[in-house]
Amino acid sequence: MHALRFRQIHLDFHTSEHIPGVGAKFDAGQFVAALDLGHVNSVTCFARGHHGWCYYPTKIGKIHPTLEFDLLGAQIEACHGAGINVPVYITVGWDELSAREHPEWLQVTSEGGPHGAPPLRAGWRKLCFNTPYLDFVIAQTEEVLRNYDGDGIFLDIISQRECCCAHCLAGMEEQGLDAHKAEDRGAYARQVLVNYYKRMTAAIHAIKPGHPVFHNSGHIPRGQRELYPYFTHFELESLPTGGWGYDHFPLSAKYVATTGKDFLGMTGKFHTTWGEFGGYKNPVALQYECAAMIAYGAKCSVGDQLHPNGEADLDTYRVIGQAYAHVEAREAWCEGATPAAEAAILSVEAVGHRARGSDDPDVGAARILLETHVNFDVVDAAADLTRYRLLILPDEVTLDDEALRTNVRAFIDAGGTLVLSGRSGMNSDGTEFLVDVGALPLGESPWCPDYAQVAEGLREGLVEQPFVLYERAQEVKIADGVEVLAQAWRPYFNREFRHFCSHQHTPPAEPASYPAAICKGKVLYFAHPVFTNYRNKGTQLARDYVWSLIRHVHGRLDVEVGLPSAGRVSLMRQEAEKRHVLHLLYATPIARGRGVEVIEDVVPLFDVPVSLKLQASRVTLEPEGAELPFEQASGRIEFTVPKLELHQMVVIED
Repeated sequence: MHALRFRQIHLDFHTSEHIPGVGAKFDAGQFVAALDLGHVNSVTCFARGHHGWCYYPTKIGKIHPTLEFDLLGAQIEACHGAGINVPVYITVGWDELSAREHPEWLQVTSEGGPHGAPPLRAGWRKLCFNTPYLDFVIAQTEEVLRNYDGDGIFLDIISQRECCCAHCLAGMEEQGLDAHKAEDRGAYARQVLVNYYKRMTAAIHAIKPGHPVFHNSGHIPRGQRELYPYFTHFELESLPTGGWGYDHFPLSAKYVATTGKDFLGMTGKFHTTWGEFGGYKNPVALQYECAAMIAYGAKCSVGDQLHPNGEADLDTYRVIGQAYAHVEAREAWCEGATPAAEAAILSVEAVGHRARGSDDPDVGAARILLETHVNFDVVDAAADLTRYRLLILPDEVTLDDEALRTNVRAFIDAGGTLVLSGRSGMNSDGTEFLVDVGALPLGESPWCPDYAQVAEGLREGLVEQPFVLYERAQEVKIADGVEVLAQAWRPYFNREFRHFCSHQHTPPAEPASYPAAICKGKVLYFAHPVFTNYRNKGTQLARDYVWSLIRHVHGRLDVEVGLPSAGRVSLMRQEAEKRHVLHLLYATPIARGRGVEVIEDVVPLFDVPVSLKLQASRVTLEPEGAELPFEQASGRIEFTVPKLELHQMVVIED
């Protein structure tokens, strides 16, 4: 078992053949001194980058034409001498040298062009894993494993799109697949990808059994557990300032943490994203990002890019050092920690109803729970749902699959609170609910947008009048005895060229023939796809509407804290140490430039109230070691955190 280290660097080195003097200023002492300045204990170094050139003497590929020594070997020797691990990076999906020398290895679109950059545009082109290229890259990986004592293998750009190269066309014909059909091309591409995973992982472990290996595609596909045996661990690429945003990592981490595999969070030192020279992230932002990683159970990885001359940038490692000093002081309370969540989101992506990149229901649900400070996991259909008290099926989780349906019904029978919305809980045709919500679906509402008015007695903190929900609702007919928590209102008419009103949509006219929200026992149903609605519009009122009705049905939470919506909460369990660790985070990302979120100002919070459904013998602030007074009654403990400045850990001993 190779335990991941907490403070890692992913050291990009994609270096053009037109750059002279590659590695000319590399100095082992300076390199290690920079890593020491950054409190780094593992650095991923390059055997081969996207330009296709190698940084070591090779008999399989070609060494970079302006590199005059074994750079990879020198990096490994220097780092190992200082007790620093060195996983080795090998590009797979992009290789410009191979693309030029072997155009027959490229992935080809159904229109006959390359997947990736066209010929007259700078950028990468995608290699096909169904060509002799796969033999080439496996041979190169084997060469690296035999020649170097690295601490893992990082394989990059692992994807296989629909391909119409000669090899794929022949393979589809052999299997009786129709290359004219997108679904057949997609199915064959999936076979090619799985074959890559099997062959590459087997080749690595034939030489070094159990050697750490990670295949990076920029996303860990939720629910595709058949692929996970080919990974020894996960690395979650998520650069908040590079387009991912600050709520991307929690959603990914909260799923991966349930798989039982060790994992890294991966951000960047860049102001924007990969490939940026001379860009420096605000040190406060990097510290927050690394604190969030350990709060959600991850180890840390920060992306850097080595200058082609091989000299480490000390300014970069001063910034990283501030973040990693914070992590280093807290590792003892993070090692081996697992989530102690009471709630779960059953991921739309994980159950196969949405393609990658189309996970709006998951994102919307996660944002609502993050902003209301719910301690939750993200799960797939294989999860034991009965271990949770609150379960959300966001917008599109239909239940035709018998095993999934049985799992959800077992959760209901165990007394959990089930939240459904839109088409969730129905069959795929939308003609019936497959769990008892006390209603019959009648299809999509004819009105869009329509409005919701919360029932009297449930409007605290909301509004009295009907408010707009932008996504189309499902029309349902309710049975006797079902509680209507909110009523839908129809507009006078839908907006179209024949009749429209004002600039956007028509105002509410009268109650519609269907409810907006109902509950039967502990089953709560929203007729609108409320999580997609929040993902797309971000309306505070819509968020508070959803959460207030969930609280009405569910009752008190296991973890309750008094934080602003930008605050984040994570309760972890260290079983061996017999303690829980509560992480509190607070920072306020703001928009700068176009599409860049920035954290700059650290605004402390004071006297943060906390109530936990736990018993405790001792409560301390860590790593400060300060004891906190607490009260204990009715199965809960309550205390006040005197100050929260970016990140605070509270340790609750059994």
